[in-house]
Amino acid sequence: MMSRNVVIIGHSGAGKSSLINMLYPSAGAATSNDLKGCTKAEQVYGPCDIGEQQYCQLHDTIGLEEGFWGLLWAPKAEKQLKAYLKRIRPQLLVYCMPGVRSSLKKSHGRNFNKFKSVVGNRVPVVVVVTNLEASGNPEGWWSANLDTLRKLGIPVSTSHACVTTLPEVDLPPGLYHTSREAVKAIIRNNLPS
Repeated sequence: MMSRNVVIIGHSGAGKSSLINMLYPSAGAATSNDLKGCTKAEQVYGPCDIGEQQYCQLHDTIGLEEGFWGLLWAPKAEKQLKAYLKRIRPQLLVYCMPGVRSSLKKSHGRNFNKFKSVVGNRVPVVVVVTNLEASGNPEGWWSANLDTLRKLGIPVSTSHACVTTLPEVDLPPGLYHTSREAVKAIIRNNLPS
């Protein structure tokens, strides 16, 4: 069974560790319900079953743009992540960002493009939009926010999944399963063969 490296990146509080816990329930990755980071160093979880007899290693990373209140100053976090990406050679980068408009900043677009550039054309980069539990229609978030995505510099043609990463007990029936399967599908469909 060949396992491939899928690296989850994004700002602090974007739901990276919650996404890891959703995809790989035995991970037990520390989570926080504020914007302060809780992932102190890169962690690897897996092998994670993403369906259709495919597996991957999930890599949780320290949050970007933490500023002075986080675990690591933003430029240091970026430098650490760049070195990590070069060392492990990912097959897929998953960029997590919040779906709450007031939480979206120019730095989300800047970091998306910066790390897309770091991995180059050899590694696909997909987006997982989180924090959509109250939206009523997570799948419709992307098309409803095309102008915002353009302003951020994130290509609207980017492969994406719009989900919630809250624990199943905190969600309406079916939403957790739908979100988990959407993320597994986007990983599965974008991992190179």
